[in-house]
Amino acid sequence: MNTIELMDGSVSSFSKTDRAIYESIRKFPDTFATSSVTQLSLSAGFSKPALTRFAQRLGFSGFVEFQFQFAQDLEQARARTDAPTSAEVYGSLLKAVEERLDRSQLSALIDRMRTSRHTYLMGYNLSRIPAEELNIALQFHADIAVSFPQIDVMQRFMPDDLLIVYSAVGGDSYKGLLHEFKIGRNTKPYMVLVTTNSKHPLRRHFDEVIVLPTATITSGSRTVLADTFAFLMFNDILTALLPAAS
Repeated sequence: MNTIELMDGSVSSFSKTDRAIYESIRKFPDTFATSSVTQLSLSAGFSKPALTRFAQRLGFSGFVEFQFQFAQDLEQARARTDAPTSAEVYGSLLKAVEERLDRSQLSALIDRMRTSRHTYLMGYNLSRIPAEELNIALQFHADIAVSFPQIDVMQRFMPDDLLIVYSAVGGDSYKGLLHEFKIGRNTKPYMVLVTTNSKHPLRRHFDEVIVLPTATITSGSRTVLADTFAFLMFNDILTALLPAAS
């Protein structure tokens, strides 16, 4: 088993930090295959001990040993004549999202949008794209009041509001808002988390969690936008159900 298969197969047992490192490797494999530990610590925000522990949990003596083997495995994966193209990887991902989504859950979410005082959509970095896209799509439905507020601008919520948050991995950008709810300085709305991380560290704060599949790095294809594609497919299926929802 090579390092790529080893990481993909160990996801379910990763700690919060390990999962964050894995997700960064999945999105930027070349950076993690070629940059020094010092460079990665500065650019990716992971401490050297955290990178070392990640490698050791996979059976390596340290991150440099893991990195050497990972670079070789990545090169071999990309050299395979049967390796899928990026289009094939994304096509398989979109199909997986379509097959996994529970239409009854989505219809219930649409009903909640229509009965809520206001629906707020939030996303940060690459997760901002699908949040903005759904905001635009919902503007064409007069029975749904929707907006895309800035995360760093304090928004006053009401209990009959709906907040849908897109967050692929960690959700650090939302900790300030969640703290406001916790200490009672802001009223908590009904909150839905849309994520590709089944162990998202903030999931316990949400009333409802929708977990989407995402691409692994086994294929060797560059899939930096995998989570974004999964979110956009979720939007497409959700909006397609709008005319039929009660």
